[in-house]
Amino acid sequence: MTIPRTLWSLLVWAATVALSGAAWTQEIAPAALEFDRAAMQKEMLRLERICNDLGLAAEARQTRRWLAQERGDQRAFYLPIELVSEDSSDSRRASWAQHFNRARRKFAQYLFHRARSLSAEGNEQEAFLTLWHVLREDPSQVDAKRILGRLATATTSQPRVRRINVRHAEFGWPAKSYSRIETPNFQLTTRAGKKESVELARQLETFYALWQQVFYPLWARPGFIEKKLSGSYTPWKPSRDEIEVVLLRDREDYLDFLGVAEKNIGVSVGYYRPQARKSFFYPAPNSSATLFHELTHQLLAEATHIGAQVDVGSDRDFWLVEGIALYMESLANRGNYWTLGGVESPRLQTARYRAVRDGFWPAWSEFTAGSMDSWKQDPNIARLYTHAAGLTHVFLDGLDGQPGSREAWMRSLTSVYQGRGDFGELWKRLGGDDRAAQRHYQAWMTLADSDIQALSATGRRVSDLVLAGSQLSNESWQSLAQQTGLTWLDVSFSNARSEDLRWISELKSLRRLSVEGTRVDGKLLPHVAQLPNLAELDLSGCAIDDQALRQLSGNRSIRTLWLTGTQVTEDCLETLASCPNLQFCDIAETAIEPESWEAFLRSHPHLARAP
Repeated sequence: MTIPRTLWSLLVWAATVALSGAAWTQEIAPAALEFDRAAMQKEMLRLERICNDLGLAAEARQTRRWLAQERGDQRAFYLPIELVSEDSSDSRRASWAQHFNRARRKFAQYLFHRARSLSAEGNEQEAFLTLWHVLREDPSQVDAKRILGRLATATTSQPRVRRINVRHAEFGWPAKSYSRIETPNFQLTTRAGKKESVELARQLETFYALWQQVFYPLWARPGFIEKKLSGSYTPWKPSRDEIEVVLLRDREDYLDFLGVAEKNIGVSVGYYRPQARKSFFYPAPNSSATLFHELTHQLLAEATHIGAQVDVGSDRDFWLVEGIALYMESLANRGNYWTLGGVESPRLQTARYRAVRDGFWPAWSEFTAGSMDSWKQDPNIARLYTHAAGLTHVFLDGLDGQPGSREAWMRSLTSVYQGRGDFGELWKRLGGDDRAAQRHYQAWMTLADSDIQALSATGRRVSDLVLAGSQLSNESWQSLAQQTGLTWLDVSFSNARSEDLRWISELKSLRRLSVEGTRVDGKLLPHVAQLPNLAELDLSGCAIDDQALRQLSGNRSIRTLWLTGTQVTEDCLETLASCPNLQFCDIAETAIEPESWEAFLRSHPHLARAP
């Protein structure tokens, strides 16, 4: 007998549903208090496997990405996330949602008891962080909701927008030309559009919730978390004026408002003015890093109990004031959690480049004594900023390998904001003298196989990656092939060979590449020639001769080319001439005679003598 097609489809569907129902319930979950991270990990893997078997691709991806990767150099932070809806016409998805939510609730119960234990042990900050993790897993968990209270609900509160009908008393803005937005912790005065203003208001509260987790000891009184866990309904902190932020209409409005009063304001998209106790911004794309930077200055000055000085950093200790703000720029939204720090942090790439490749190390006594004004007048100001960022990452990411480095940094930070900058503990950890400190700093900044493996395990894509000085295994080099979004890659003075980097032709967004001082030879150049956006290439010190360089003939993207110390001769000038957009080429320490090079420059006036 032949089964009709429609009936056959129905039978297949029924069998699939029956199979999925059995799969979801094949294991009996452990008791809530035993449902630790390992159990949660096991359950997520089980649910992901079932989702894949049943063709639930989106659900499998969400399950796989739910748990944050545990890394020693990077911390995860959490905000409340609603449970997934269990109402679905697809019985497979509904069953997944039920099991996914159930696992989250059980994990939340474990985490809450973990928070109690941490508090009892005197580790209040970790207890506080864990309570946030509880609400991320189960936003309806009664005890965590009661304890965190307004701190947790502030991130989801609806901003209140009011058009102001009177002239601004301080700024002189005409009536009805600006609005005021109130949130639980901020007062935002804005001349920008409603959409951008409301979005900024939400970002302010999100950042504040994360800032409170990072800097818990600086604003919460000792013993307070234990009181809350014991049932106290005492508010977290006394009421105070809201934190004030101003959003200007656009860049022109921003420059007009601040440009005259503040030196170098034209290069910024945000600014905190401590004397006015206000931050100023304007709507700009990709401005999150600036927002995090300036708010860090503001909140450390205004939202702590440490007695912060208004003029912090104006006389000395400016490196640490800027270092912590630069570090907070690494705060990144990973979809269902946030991370801070890590070897892939954008600011850390330039810091590593300066430290490892250039050997930059200013004398500790002079560097730490630097003030805001002295930095502004220093021709090395950019390097000073990156050095401050690098040192901060070393301590706060635990890159120095010493226990308690984060706590030591926070103690120094507190001393600076109290006007008594004390770096003795940090200096001791660095080595106690400049030669030892530089050696340790360079070693800590150089990436190893474990760093690359940790980054690869996250599956994240980064835009900049400096591997200067790294001695990596072939496995680590090959794992970097997944970083297809790179725009800057520096492997200078590493153990990279041409065969380690053959995947480089897949980096279609790459703009800067340095293989200086490596064993790379001409075998890599056919792969380099396939990069459509490569603007700067550094081949210094590599085994590159005229024949190898010909593989770049006619290249239209390269603008800056470093051939320092290579084996090229005057025969390479024909190749250089064929690159229509080449603007600078360094041929120092090559066999090219100075007279020939001068003649070549005269006949190619578009080539500059310096980059």
